[in-house]
Amino acid sequence: MAKTMDVAELAAILDGHAVVRARLVLVAVDESGWRLHHGEITLNNVEPVVERSWRYATATFLELPLPGAVAANLLRRERQEVFGLQVEFPGQPTASSASVQRLRGRQDWARLSTPWPRTEWTVNQDVNLPTPAQEVLVGEGPTYLNFDAALCAFLYESPQDSRLVRPDLWRIIQPDRDAWFPNITIGADRLTATVAGEHLDGVILELTEPTRHQRQPLNGAGTYTFDLPQGLGHDSLLVLRRDGQWLDLRYFPAPVYGHERDASVVWEDPGPELDILLAGGEGPHLELKREIPEGESRKKMLKTISAFASKDGGTVLIGIEDDLHIVGLGRQVSDDQAKLAITQMIRNCIEPDPSYTLRVINHNGLRVLAIEVSAGGQPHAYRNGERLEFFVRRGSNTVPARHYEIAAGFRHK
Repeated sequence: MAKTMDVAELAAILDGHAVVRARLVLVAVDESGWRLHHGEITLNNVEPVVERSWRYATATFLELPLPGAVAANLLRRERQEVFGLQVEFPGQPTASSASVQRLRGRQDWARLSTPWPRTEWTVNQDVNLPTPAQEVLVGEGPTYLNFDAALCAFLYESPQDSRLVRPDLWRIIQPDRDAWFPNITIGADRLTATVAGEHLDGVILELTEPTRHQRQPLNGAGTYTFDLPQGLGHDSLLVLRRDGQWLDLRYFPAPVYGHERDASVVWEDPGPELDILLAGGEGPHLELKREIPEGESRKKMLKTISAFASKDGGTVLIGIEDDLHIVGLGRQVSDDQAKLAITQMIRNCIEPDPSYTLRVINHNGLRVLAIEVSAGGQPHAYRNGERLEFFVRRGSNTVPARHYEIAAGFRHK
């Protein structure tokens, strides 16, 4: 559960930084004033800031270095001049607290993943504020159909996802680079972890499995190994720790649904990864198919993919029976044929197109096709003739969405 911090304390942290990286979304209040719609601050930024300025009559999007004191005063909702614009907070009471979240490296949170761990503070929007006008934006920036499309492109580089949850008023990011995992390689009998960091003194590397645990102190940045005579056990935890605190971690099985795959983890042999995916059987995020489906079975699979995309994501594995027996795709179907067939099904039957990845996993000479569906942030419909239908996942079943779920737009964070 996220903790909380007093906004005054958070503002004092910003005051302590000479310069921060800022991304600000402003909405016009009148001819001379602007209201902050969303602010994102990154502390201790190590990369040069690529400045951007998209200016329109009713909205402005800015990315720039900002004095920490100015960012702190904006957080306190004090009138400030930014980039020649007067930013004010008419009728908005000062928020009293911010939520605090500690995130591991490569953890996806609110459409952001970083290679190193981070701490995030968020301050909620005032729900009583008016919604920005949804008109075509034409000005000193790319042209967008409406404010939401521009917002998504600016923050998430994804203009098509225009039905996002309203972003927090503030998102403040503190990189935690003391110790972290650039990459981890998992083989049949060995785990190899590469460790980097700015403060590695006293750091312990620990691998905890259900039946045993191993530890080794770090001797600087570099590569460290653990022997796995029985392979990597289910529900294993790899941790960098110091003085009773974790610095970075990876959990196996690490969920791959709902976001991009963890690029820092490489499986030398995909077989163990498949075993971990199958450990719990079918459920809210996993669907199994014996073969590339036809008829009613095809409809069921596509409805499940639409449900995965509409909410939290999920994986469909083709080449596995319901009892978890792996049968593979069969020699008569090539990898390219299988991928093309699935791509055409999804394109023809799900609207809008969901975000997904297709890959073939080889397991003891048998090929399994994995369809890894990312969370879409908006409803995805299954096209049944001329009718669009919406579905949700309930346990291992896919069922029609209820009216309130459709009305809410399957929204999540």
